[in-house]
Amino acid sequence: MQLVLALVAVILATSPSPGAEAAPPLDTETIRAVPVQHDGRWPPLDTVARDIVESVTGRAQFRGYDPVALLLAWTFEPESWMPEPLIEIANAELRGELQLPAAQTVFSYAELLDHTPFIALYRDLAHIERGQKPDALQSKVSDISVQLGTLQRVFSNEVIRFVPDPHEFGGAWHTIPFPADTSSPEDDSAIPLQRTWAAVRTAFIDDDGPAFSSACNRLIALLGALPAAHRPSPKLIVAELRYNRLRPFRSAWMVMAAGAGLAALAMLLRRRWFDVLAVLGMIAGFALLTYGLSLRWQIAGRIPAANMFESLLFLSWGMGAFAILFMLVLRHRVVPLTASVLGAAALMLADLLPLDSYIRPIVPVLQDTIWMSIHVPIIMVSYSVLALAVLIAHVQLVVMAAVPQRRQLAGAIDTLHYWYVLVGSILLLAGILTGSMWAASSWGRYWGWDPKEVWSLVAFLGYMTILHVRVGHDRVPPWSYVLAAVLAVALFALMGRKLAPLSAVEALSLGGAGLAMVFFVLARGAFATAVKSILAFWLIIMTYVGVNYVLGIGLHSYGFGTGAVARYLFWAGGLDLALVAVCGLIYLARRGEPDSPPGIGWPVATPA
Repeated sequence: MQLVLALVAVILATSPSPGAEAAPPLDTETIRAVPVQHDGRWPPLDTVARDIVESVTGRAQFRGYDPVALLLAWTFEPESWMPEPLIEIANAELRGELQLPAAQTVFSYAELLDHTPFIALYRDLAHIERGQKPDALQSKVSDISVQLGTLQRVFSNEVIRFVPDPHEFGGAWHTIPFPADTSSPEDDSAIPLQRTWAAVRTAFIDDDGPAFSSACNRLIALLGALPAAHRPSPKLIVAELRYNRLRPFRSAWMVMAAGAGLAALAMLLRRRWFDVLAVLGMIAGFALLTYGLSLRWQIAGRIPAANMFESLLFLSWGMGAFAILFMLVLRHRVVPLTASVLGAAALMLADLLPLDSYIRPIVPVLQDTIWMSIHVPIIMVSYSVLALAVLIAHVQLVVMAAVPQRRQLAGAIDTLHYWYVLVGSILLLAGILTGSMWAASSWGRYWGWDPKEVWSLVAFLGYMTILHVRVGHDRVPPWSYVLAAVLAVALFALMGRKLAPLSAVEALSLGGAGLAMVFFVLARGAFATAVKSILAFWLIIMTYVGVNYVLGIGLHSYGFGTGAVARYLFWAGGLDLALVAVCGLIYLARRGEPDSPPGIGWPVATPA
């Protein structure tokens, strides 16, 4: 094992520093590759450092420091870092509630621990009853206390757990106490390890590069000689370091964004070589995303589809995969444009939003089951296709409102939109069915009226209504439309009664949902179909995001998140509704004749 660790160190020493803005004063490449037990896994120190630094400061790169060097500095020189401002509190209202200086946004460990109003609010957290959701202030205070607790563990040398458990596979690894620590092990074999760790600290503090490298090499040799019930594979360590260094998902959305720009130019200039470049950009971004997913899958030992961050990755991947397959059937400029735009947007959200991007252990219900690898990709690809459909629907509204004379273009877009909705709905049904099979395997029942299950069914019924009205509105008796609206409202009401007594706002929302369903079953034509598709996709958003972040209840608690997502959803929904309303008014004002439903067939093969 000593030779393997040394080989890993040699390999990594030849690679560039993983994204540090300012080169560290010491060569940390050797110690970066040493495995550490952290959060139920055994990643390299590089991953632990990135996780700790980002959880404390909110940034993976803090002031240009390499995360490994910064973690070592916090561990070796805690007295120097306690008064340093590390924890950002950017919200002015929150600073006011905590009675902190209004002009200051970043605060130190020592400053917050000595701040009486914060300590008082922190102590109030202990009085929250079990099951009671904290309010916004309590949630923020809890987040800050977690940051302070993480810093306290780092300052106390309790984070870098190098020493493996010799007997138990999943046993706790241990930190290396410094020689003066009274809690040091009594056996003689631990004394050289402690002295070497102390030598690493001394060389680091003295900024002695040769001594630091020498001490790190001795540390690796001593750790490799220790008995261990489990050590991570050197190949996994190298793969994780490569994953950290490449940041494939950020690179993928940048490439996809460039491909989207080329696809837009191809739409405007109608040049074949721009079409080729746009398709190549989409494929290159998809290839980078696929490689990143494969690395993450290899490192985690499971399909990367267990949380909101990973689901966004699959959302983008599904868009790229569907677009590439669809390009084999249809050569249309809209296909690479929509796939690149939304694929880049999904990856950008995953990269820029405050989502946990680190590989974590998953809850037991997700372990040891093949259904996770079946259900999640299917449902996410269905969301991907329906997201592409809703983007096309927006384009269709704009075209039909702004340039009503371009009927051939509008017809081509409408037919393309229809096939996207059809394929997405079939995949959505497959996702619901495989999810019910997973539920039977994990919870012993196929259907339980859980909020996620109910909203997925509501979304599916919305898309079925679109297809039903479009295909058979001339053959279906009118009373079936009213019955569909009544059933939809009843379904919403049933879900509301399952969750809580209905408030006035909830009752108003259900009434609005009923009116929307009446529009769903009565409105006809290509323009109405596009509007319906936009409304139906908001049901998908409620299923995907709203249940987790707005309702915050149900058996799918492993996907829950926090934050003011509800406010953002309302803003996005309001803006989208305003766009639909403006396009609708312009369309009605400029339409010269009633809009007849288009025929159903494959889209035109020539680029629009």
